[in-house]
Amino acid sequence: MLSRRDALASATLLLCVSAAWAEPTLGLAERRAIAAYREGRFPAQEKAVQEAAGFPVPVEVAWDQLTIPGDAPYYADPGYFETTIFEPLAAGLRDVTKDQMGRDALRAKLKTVRIRYDEKTAPASAYQNGLKFEGGVLDVNWRPFANVADFKDRVEAVVKVLEKNL
Repeated sequence: MLSRRDALASATLLLCVSAAWAEPTLGLAERRAIAAYREGRFPAQEKAVQEAAGFPVPVEVAWDQLTIPGDAPYYADPGYFETTIFEPLAAGLRDVTKDQMGRDALRAKLKTVRIRYDEKTAPASAYQNGLKFEGGVLDVNWRPFANVADFKDRVEAVVKVLEKNL
């Protein structure tokens, strides 16, 4: 009979081995589609975010989290990532940097923009709840390709979070 400590160690080892043999989270179709998006469309979106910020802020995208299994055919649709994430983000940054005070405040405090999607914590419509600004990182946790018409609400959420923290 195993001691409690040995049982825990065995369970931990089993979890590690299981994780090593787990299937990839993204299928080939998703990996191809996201690679095509990153190469073809994302550079313009990244540039728009940086121009709106007024400086070349790093834009980190957790592509493996933004991609949703089975949605690969839609990644090239402007409504999938652009209308729901990148464009409202850029519009919110433009609003914050509309004057010198906003430009100076953003440049002084914003170090990185991180974009991801966590199904468990991303809001369905209260977009401000999907934004955090801590330690110079603007964390955007929004579901792609959802509520595409909520552009204005997303922009307002970005502005509110930044104005509160700058």
